[in-house]
Amino acid sequence: METDDNTSVPRSWEELLAWRPEFPAIIEVWLKSTVRLIIQTHVQDGDQLGDLIIGFMTSTHIDANDLMTLSYHDSHYGSQYFLRAVFERIVTLKYLLRNSDKVEDFINYDAVDWEQILKGVHHLTGMSVGEPAWTNISSRAKEARKRNKQEKCSVCGNQRPTSWATLNTKDMAESVGMGHLYLNCYIFPSKLMHPTVWGTRARINDHNPMYNTLNCLHELLVELILIHRRYFASKYRVTRKRDVLAVWTRGGAL
Repeated sequence: METDDNTSVPRSWEELLAWRPEFPAIIEVWLKSTVRLIIQTHVQDGDQLGDLIIGFMTSTHIDANDLMTLSYHDSHYGSQYFLRAVFERIVTLKYLLRNSDKVEDFINYDAVDWEQILKGVHHLTGMSVGEPAWTNISSRAKEARKRNKQEKCSVCGNQRPTSWATLNTKDMAESVGMGHLYLNCYIFPSKLMHPTVWGTRARINDHNPMYNTLNCLHELLVELILIHRRYFASKYRVTRKRDVLAVWTRGGAL
């Protein structure tokens, strides 16, 4: 693979270490900084967005570790799946940070997910949560769908699938300044993870995505730290603000 200036880029972990031997240490800095911030941040009671930020940081840390493990073993197509998960999570988090009035909609939409899961369990096993739990979940899911009913597509006229937000992933990414990552973090992983002709040919022809995957992961981890920094440090929602700022300083010195 070549970049725009015709320079070669690594296609294996071994080539990566020869090309940028410091790269794993850089990722380690960001991952350790993430762990420190998770541990040192005590969210105030009732701070729903603060809870989401810490929860998303924890999930992203797990996914980033899995992505790096796959990359280390040269499983570069599998690592793309985790890249998409991290991208969607951080886009969502950044959007909620800018649109705090949408936090409740996002949290309440959990009822729709639970309804789908419980229906699937009942269909497969016959087991049910019983009453009044099922009625409560169904009512909450119905209300969430009603509240977040999507407009019809202006092109085809079809009703868009119900979601917690009116924006699709592309529009949401662009609205928070992350549209430049949409192709490499969403489109390519989607084509690879679904049964598409393009994804099949990419594997057969060995269109190795390692360079784009790791390059994007680095930027996404920086975005995650910045989200924490902007929300907690500015609002004094941390137990020991000085320690958190020290973590930011150490983690940012690349």
